[in-house]
Amino acid sequence: MRELLNSGRENALKLGPNELCGRDAWPLLYNLEQKGWLERIGLKSKGGQIVEMEIILADEAPREEVRRFLDDFQRGAGGGPEETGTGIDIARSWSGAKTVRVEQEKINRLLSLAGELIINSNGLVYLIRRLENLGIPVEVIRELKDYQASLTRTSWGLQDTVMEMRLMPVGLVFERFRRVIRELGHDLGKKARLKTRGDKVTIDRNVAAAIYEPLLHLVRNALDHGLELPPERLAAGKEEEGEIELAAWKRGERVVITVKDDGRGIDEGALKSKALRLGLISEEQAGKMSYQEALELVFHPGFSTREVAGEISGRGVGMDVVRETVRGLGGKVSIWSQPGQGTETRLEIPVTMSVTKILLLECGGLYGIPVGEIKEIVRVKIDQIHHLKNKEVVALRDKLYPLLRLGRLLGSGEAGNREADEMVLVVLLGGLTIEVGRIIGEQDVVLKNLPSQLAGISLFSGAAVLGSGEIALILNGGVLGGMV
Repeated sequence: MRELLNSGRENALKLGPNELCGRDAWPLLYNLEQKGWLERIGLKSKGGQIVEMEIILADEAPREEVRRFLDDFQRGAGGGPEETGTGIDIARSWSGAKTVRVEQEKINRLLSLAGELIINSNGLVYLIRRLENLGIPVEVIRELKDYQASLTRTSWGLQDTVMEMRLMPVGLVFERFRRVIRELGHDLGKKARLKTRGDKVTIDRNVAAAIYEPLLHLVRNALDHGLELPPERLAAGKEEEGEIELAAWKRGERVVITVKDDGRGIDEGALKSKALRLGLISEEQAGKMSYQEALELVFHPGFSTREVAGEISGRGVGMDVVRETVRGLGGKVSIWSQPGQGTETRLEIPVTMSVTKILLLECGGLYGIPVGEIKEIVRVKIDQIHHLKNKEVVALRDKLYPLLRLGRLLGSGEAGNREADEMVLVVLLGGLTIEVGRIIGEQDVVLKNLPSQLAGISLFSGAAVLGSGEIALILNGGVLGGMV
């Protein structure tokens, strides 16, 4: 790319044939638009082909920041054309490479077919076990197992390839908030900048689309409720300009995304006072409640420390909607705050909503828990079960963990895996222990959305067809954690 700013106009960039034929033009346009710097474009054609493009920058586009961005872009930091969102561009240039535009729906269909292959491969395992019980010669069984193993490798190879086409860097989602912060900060009379970390962490495009609204609400909250006005910040010994940080990192098969501000934090007294007025807690509960427990009050439907929902952050939509949306993805939300220092909200979500590994259970029916949500499986003595505040807890390694009896919750009675003086528990990453029925084992399954009749049941994040043709409901660990 030649020197773009030498176009004869202070607020314009000019691309010639070389840039238009290469990989530079479209990702450059996309990035400029996402940053809010693009005003309009002008095209010049010759012989039916575009030979020149002039990009007019917005008047408010910071020139020095634009120059730094262009320098980074020329070194390869500007992103690729495959991230433009509506399709997948495999091309890099017209000089010897090929360009293929694929509709998102076709990619989804291909991924679904890859998932069906995995289901069929699991079905072969079930069939081979039946044939073994019928006394089929060992040599035949061995050949069938080799065929099944080969089919499994091919199925997973296809699935992984398609998944790579579905993944996108979370930084593309983060960049959409740069303009939001700039414009809302101006409307509120606040100075704020966006800081991002982990931009190259990848997530499924469908997951990225689903988390945009929760992130938007959290960013608006940080601007409206969190960051102080410039005079308040200066009086508190802070920089005049506040900072909102969006960060992401991988944790196993899940992605953690945080929204953090360096504002005033959440006032514990205001939280308890509003909860008392709403009748959510009693005076006695308020006195015994810790600061972290008080923070959980923000997730009650319609809860706000303001008397009237604001136009910027609340708009009648509360943090309960954020939590329910993330739980619907099989994730969970937590919040941390320190008065005078700021607030951080953490979202933990699956990388993808398609193929996943589950621990298959039998508890009056078939159920699964995503392996990525499980910390360990332990066997405990009955005398390790205690009661605390009318709730059951289990003592593990000198710590107490809440206990949930899955059979009682699902209405199937007591679990069937219990021996005379001990039971088997599944311990989730969040610390919840679950008494389950019989543990069948791990399986790779294709996660399907629940039918419309069950879509409102947040306890389940989806369903899966097993190799035997049976249906297993997949439990939502985030929702289970909120039931004790």
